[in-house]
Amino acid sequence: MFDLNIVMKVESDQDFPELRRQIEIWRKKFSMFNHDVNQIENIIERHIQNFSIAGVHYRQTKSKKYLEIAQKELDEINRIIAIAEKMELMSLLSRG
Repeated sequence: MFDLNIVMKVESDQDFPELRRQIEIWRKKFSMFNHDVNQIENIIERHIQNFSIAGVHYRQTKSKKYLEIAQKELDEINRIIAIAEKMELMSLLSRG
């Protein structure tokens, strides 16, 4: 009935390519909301960039502070994904 392919979670930088594929799926599935998908993509990309910067700083300094910053960025990405997935579910339910 419904494709409830929900519950995506980013745990490391290895998951970023899958996340980008999911954004493309959202873009095609919800072409009417292309502007919103673009905003979500821009926000996620900023967090990915901050995650990468924190990783570089950690490798340079070995300071745990940068690991914590990187984890906060992943947590924020996961929060945004959860919001987008809830919007996706609401859209699917409103069609039915």
